[in-house]
Amino acid sequence: MAVSLAEPTVLAAAKDTLYPDIATTSDQYAVTETQFTQSTWGGWTIPEGLRERLAPYNTIRLAAGEPDLLGVGMPATEVLNEDAATTPVTVIEAKGHNSDPAAADVTRGITQAHNHLPEVNIGYVAAPAPSITDAARAQARNLNIGVIAVEDSDSARVVEPARVTGAGEFSTTIDAVRLQATTHRLTDGSFPVNHPKNYLGYALALAADGDTAAVYADHVINAISGGRRGAILLNLVDDRLTGDSLTHLGAEVVRFAREQHESVTAALEVFDSWTGRSTRFTELAPRWAQLARSVTIQYAPTQLIVESLERLHDSGSQAVSLADVALEATRINQPLAVEVFFTRDQRDDVLTADGDINESVLADPTIYKSGVHFQFKYQLYHLGILTTGGTDTKDDVLSNEWRLDQSVGRLT
Repeated sequence: MAVSLAEPTVLAAAKDTLYPDIATTSDQYAVTETQFTQSTWGGWTIPEGLRERLAPYNTIRLAAGEPDLLGVGMPATEVLNEDAATTPVTVIEAKGHNSDPAAADVTRGITQAHNHLPEVNIGYVAAPAPSITDAARAQARNLNIGVIAVEDSDSARVVEPARVTGAGEFSTTIDAVRLQATTHRLTDGSFPVNHPKNYLGYALALAADGDTAAVYADHVINAISGGRRGAILLNLVDDRLTGDSLTHLGAEVVRFAREQHESVTAALEVFDSWTGRSTRFTELAPRWAQLARSVTIQYAPTQLIVESLERLHDSGSQAVSLADVALEATRINQPLAVEVFFTRDQRDDVLTADGDINESVLADPTIYKSGVHFQFKYQLYHLGILTTGGTDTKDDVLSNEWRLDQSVGRLT
């Protein structure tokens, strides 16, 4: 019984308590530090089911150290001052003990969580219930740290609510996780359809008279949810509780449509005529392609891929593989690269317990998200950024060429 309250167990129970519906909630996301990818903890074999509860994993490096878990989105439990943030960043420091639950070092966990507050909004310590003393709870209250008492692997409760605090500049790690959460994880970090007109078209359908879904299906494509997700990912549409609305960038797409075609309706008729056309968008509609390119280059994964290719080109590698791009991307911004390139289920193969990249597995095509090497790569091809489109055939993933249409030299 006691060994079940080892640190991985405590962390899994805390995660489930704060984010019980994370698998189906669109505005929450959490990653566990790579140290928990190891198969044992102090000689105790971590059950596979527990490791699955802790997934996905990523390297978490903050100024004050490596928290056990980083999450984005408001926790499901009581949070003090919760109106101060809509999508807060949360850290959890878990403390357990393999043989004596009352011996977990709660005080150290409180201090560690508090040290992260300059970079995040909410901090928690999670520990076995027998180890949480009145003095520890008082210390946590004074430092604005929440306390989660864990009874067993499936039972935990918040005994001291956390308080939302202000945060300074976000680190690259937090930016990566915030990206994944604020885009609602709708496509698991990838794009659902492969032509840029489909995202622009959703902004136009939203601005047109009539039901947005019907207008979109009639004039763009039938994959309504895919086009909508892409428009959200590219910040053309804001998904609010009151319904979809155009962002400033989406409104600019509508203005461009009226300038080019006099009305949104006329623009949608033109979009309808493009359905099923395989012609590269830069040739089919050069001005629209340039607009779409300006939109897409503002998306962080686009910038990461382009910078990776620029660096590879600058070193003399013009035509490279997906593995080359992914590896170079991890050297630029590893947390974001992990979110962009690698599937959730195989990150514990890609990442070592020390948070490094296991380069030997990069030759396995199954570790990569299909949205990166298929839909997203096709989008970058249509926009004139890459020379070739993508592939959805796993056997061809590593031989499919990645090359910039125009290279300008290393980005700084």
